[in-house]
Amino acid sequence: MQLYRAIYFDIEKASPLATGSQKKQFVKIVLKANLYFDNINFYKYLPQTNCKQCGFNNCLNFLKKMRTDERLEPEVCPQLSVNMAYAFNIALNAHKVIPEIELMQLPIPGKPGLIEINMPDENSPLLISGNSELTQLVLSAIFTTTIKPFYVLFLDTRGDTVDMAVIHKTFTAEGIKNGIENSRLLNMVGHREMVIPGFAGSLEEEIKQVTGWNVNIGPLCCGELPLYFGEDWVRP
Repeated sequence: MQLYRAIYFDIEKASPLATGSQKKQFVKIVLKANLYFDNINFYKYLPQTNCKQCGFNNCLNFLKKMRTDERLEPEVCPQLSVNMAYAFNIALNAHKVIPEIELMQLPIPGKPGLIEINMPDENSPLLISGNSELTQLVLSAIFTTTIKPFYVLFLDTRGDTVDMAVIHKTFTAEGIKNGIENSRLLNMVGHREMVIPGFAGSLEEEIKQVTGWNVNIGPLCCGELPLYFGEDWVRP
């Protein structure tokens, strides 16, 4: 999630034709954060059998139409289960589920540490993220679309979003190890599996070595999480 400041635009300088009160006005152009919706890989979650039962020649054409025409619903594909069709609906409309985020000049730290979503148990998956307040807001929005339980560990990345935290080295294998050890996780889960954001994929082997946990690389965009968890993304 790239964060930058808003831009203030001087009407008088920009438009020589500006008159009267316009000459004293400034327009604030608010830039929006890139939430990477365009990076959602919808195609890999389709059956890819090209069975034509949806009325299209192949799955790719079905997907292209579904992304441009809201009237075409995933349920048209007879090979998608109820839960998977629901996951597609959420991911296709992630830009509506997740609130628009303004680009910011500086990171905004949220509270680091472990949180529980939907009453997780020892078998629930563990997601790793950074403690950007904006990241926490975005994840909270997508979690409202399911009753699937999760543990989420927010590392102290000084408020950096994960894409920036990897660059600034505030999202690290040591940070994950410390986060796990400082939380109650070892006594709460019966597995040693974690899901890291796609932007941290380059750290996979290092995280495995440092933590001793198995590492799964999740999507770049949290709007893809419903598809990533597929059948388990159960409607509330």
